[in-house]
Amino acid sequence: MNSINNVLTYLQQLGFSATEAKLYIILLKSGPITVAALAEKSNTNRTAAYAHINSLLLKGIITKVKGSTNKIAANSPDYLHNLVEQKAIQIGMLQEKLPSVISLLNSSISTQDHSLQSEMKYYKGKNGARAIYSDMFKAKEIRSYFNPVQAVNVFPENAQLFENALTQNKRLRIFEIIEDTKVARKQMTMHSQHKGYHYKFLPNDVKLTSNDILIYDGKVAIINIRDKNSVEGVVLENRDYYNNSVQLFDLLWRLLPEPKI
Repeated sequence: MNSINNVLTYLQQLGFSATEAKLYIILLKSGPITVAALAEKSNTNRTAAYAHINSLLLKGIITKVKGSTNKIAANSPDYLHNLVEQKAIQIGMLQEKLPSVISLLNSSISTQDHSLQSEMKYYKGKNGARAIYSDMFKAKEIRSYFNPVQAVNVFPENAQLFENALTQNKRLRIFEIIEDTKVARKQMTMHSQHKGYHYKFLPNDVKLTSNDILIYDGKVAIINIRDKNSVEGVVLENRDYYNNSVQLFDLLWRLLPEPKI
């Protein structure tokens, strides 16, 4: 160690408070001294100094001077070996108990009701929207309100992503309510060969202001696309809002007629 600051830092890592480390070094330099004199040398309040001295006595790093009722002295720095060995034993015990503690914490967390907890994330740009789509395809069931205007031009790869997801995961179920356009009908015809894919069209007089509203895995995501340079998305994760969104979607699904192409 090259400086007193390094020594102070080490002592604090060993469990000393900043004041305790300072008092110990002063004691090493001064030799036996009264608490009052030590408090004065260290610019420490006398009452506080007594508390720190008691802590150092418990650590075994200082001692009371025999034959004196009010003097204390620092033990040799070699006594630090004892503190390091105690620290190593404590760390070993902590490491040994860590797996069982983590298991208990995980079991406690899993039984808690998170339905009222919410999280909202904001995404900007095409990469942000891609992150939402990537997360969506990890779900087992997806509901979507889809407005193909701009979306097909900005994310032409999405059609293939849907195809890949439906091909690779036979258990995936996707339900889409879509604005009725020529582009949409062409794209839906391609996906309709998969048993897991289902779609219905909105009436012609109903228009969606968002390009994609995705309901999946406890989340509701909204993606807005003005052009390739103006894309943004918001994901709200809230169990109650998700459940309500699912029920409203399913109600509308039941009311809409089967598509005719």
